[in-house]
Amino acid sequence: MQTMYYQTSHFIRHQGNLVDLTAYRRKRTAASGGALAPALEEPAAPPAAGPDLRLLPKPASASPRRRTARRQRRLRRAAVVLDLCASAAMIALTAGALAAFLAL
Repeated sequence: MQTMYYQTSHFIRHQGNLVDLTAYRRKRTAASGGALAPALEEPAAPPAAGPDLRLLPKPASASPRRRTARRQRRLRRAAVVLDLCASAAMIALTAGALAAFLAL
């Protein structure tokens, strides 16, 4: 095998790919403070006096212990299902290999 070298007159030259951060910051500042900046909205007037609104208490959520116990049970159940799937796959693989060996 031999390495071949080709001569070319069109080399790739990376020029103009540097970013001037001060110019970029100037542009960003001009855009945020200039005509391109979004107009500030005036604060809305408070609503007219109407019926008093009361906040209702939040419904009691499950205690952290219950949530942790529930999460652990769910994880154990998922682990058992994955273990059963892996066992079934191993049995199927063994049966297929045995069938192929006996077919010889």
